[in-house]
Amino acid sequence: PVQQQQQQQQQQARQPARQQQPPQPSQGVQGHGTKLPCPATGWQYVDPKQNIQGPFSLLEMQQWNSMGYFRADLPMRCDSKDQFVPFADLFPHPLIPFQSYPKRPTRLSSIR
Repeated sequence: PVQQQQQQQQQQARQPARQQQPPQPSQGVQGHGTKLPCPATGWQYVDPKQNIQGPFSLLEMQQWNSMGYFRADLPMRCDSKDQFVPFADLFPHPLIPFQSYPKRPTRLSSIR
């Protein structure tokens, strides 16, 4: 029983780390029903003074995200044709920010 308990604890300890690690290429993380890569350019956000910042590259966004710069409610988009949506809405769980393809907002003109 002690060995079983230790195994369970080890498995539980590994689970959070597994969620934070980038996906392995063989897994092919999918986002919003697509296999498209995360857009490499065109990232913009609205700063606290309501100024549009960008466009920025995917690499810049990955670096800033790893430093914790993006709040969940920060308005962001990956294409100038898209409307701004909160950062958390672009990458809802289990999507990985700036690795998975973002959940882009549907355009109003396409909804009928």
